[in-house]
Amino acid sequence: MKVGKGTFGVLNFLLSLALLQGLAHAASYFHLGENPLEVKGKVQARLSWRTDRSEGFTFPTVARGNMVQERNLGLVELNQTLSKQTETTAEVKYHLVGRFLYDGIYDYGPKAFQEVRNSNKAEIDDFKKDADVWEAYVDYTKGKGFLRIGRQNLSWGETDIFRLLDRINPLDDTFGGSFEDLDDRRIPIWMVRGTYNLGNVGPVSSLSIEGFWNPGLGSQKVSPMAPFGTPFAFPMPASAVPTRVHKPEKTFESSRMGARLQGVLGDNFNFSLAQYQTIIDSPAAIVTFDPAAAGGPVFQDLFYKTEWVTGGSVNFFEPHVEGVIRSEVAMFWNEPVFIPQVNAPVLFGDFRTGDIPKKNVLRYMVGLDKNFWIRALNERSMFNVFFQYFAEYYPSYDDRMKIALPKFPTGEFMKQVRYDQKITMIAFTSYMEGTLTPQLALAYDPRGALMFIPSLEKSFDPWVFKVAYYGVTGKDDVSVGILRDRDQASFTVTRLF
Repeated sequence: MKVGKGTFGVLNFLLSLALLQGLAHAASYFHLGENPLEVKGKVQARLSWRTDRSEGFTFPTVARGNMVQERNLGLVELNQTLSKQTETTAEVKYHLVGRFLYDGIYDYGPKAFQEVRNSNKAEIDDFKKDADVWEAYVDYTKGKGFLRIGRQNLSWGETDIFRLLDRINPLDDTFGGSFEDLDDRRIPIWMVRGTYNLGNVGPVSSLSIEGFWNPGLGSQKVSPMAPFGTPFAFPMPASAVPTRVHKPEKTFESSRMGARLQGVLGDNFNFSLAQYQTIIDSPAAIVTFDPAAAGGPVFQDLFYKTEWVTGGSVNFFEPHVEGVIRSEVAMFWNEPVFIPQVNAPVLFGDFRTGDIPKKNVLRYMVGLDKNFWIRALNERSMFNVFFQYFAEYYPSYDDRMKIALPKFPTGEFMKQVRYDQKITMIAFTSYMEGTLTPQLALAYDPRGALMFIPSLEKSFDPWVFKVAYYGVTGKDDVSVGILRDRDQASFTVTRLF
């Protein structure tokens, strides 16, 4: 993104503070006024190599062993409490994070990616680097009330790998896609968020109500799309049709906003009920026919639409299985779908502008978190295992519904099924007093695709080293298998300070 001189001034100040404290292995404190200023963060480099040859509509063609990522990341975090809560005063503190990002493959990576930059220099040069005040908010706490104002993340979900209720913040899939952790993909947005603790109400303890508002009166943050030819762009052929992207209009109706009620029932059942409006991650597409327009009569228009979500979650400890049961369910109201005959009638010889059809979608998840002893593999630490079953159902299904991605080699759109499901698992344990952590993450689509991510992380305080393999196998026309030819091996080194 483009940043102004004022933003660079703040970021330079943050970076200077980090350098002043010498990249120590723990957070440093500066005495500014009565309360210390905490400074911490990390610098990180990740290198990834493609382990499969490019197939289908993947562009550019990359051979096995070619580097597809040389990402450099820096985060500098500042925290300070300005006043502490007493009987007469509130607690006030602030949190500030500067983020610096640069991917070098377009400058000194494989020739194929340098050519992508040369053919689209302005967009790639803007995409490959970023410097931003990533998070910036003030917390105000007094009595039973809490208020946070500023740029922040807000997650109301219980899921891993894929998100369900957790759809308030936009996702950035441009630097790793589904290979990245959800926590690293959320984009902070400016919002006002408040919580009030109602205490014990009847059989419910710790009952609280929470609300947020991300104003739509200004320019809204939306999930960015990876430019054509970048490593994590969806596979599709180049198009000669001009594309126009439309963000939500700058009106109150375009706001992200909502409320949630949560509490504990019977000292075991943690529940929440939520209703909120958000902005879809993948824009709705139509083909516009306008013979009088400059640049040609046909355009592809992408619209970031708002949608309402109603749902809830429950999690509890189940003694019979000695594990935690997690569940989420939500109805997504009037979600845009893709029906080629409606969205793109031009493709069928009907020369008129398309419309955006909408359908209600029911999504739910049931999961189990359980710890196991496997003495033959680890005598000192248990294995932590998280299972999840995801499902998606369209009550008013239209058998013409498609996913707006082409299948290779025919170019036909992928089918959107009425009932879709996925199963995930994350398992990990630790050795060497917690400094060595092997992990395996799986996402399986019963229609015939599997994503698997084995990894090994070793920490030598303040350094953290991680090796991982990201593999996808099976059909390439189902959700998990779309990036089937993008298998990669990665090495990440992180320096905490």
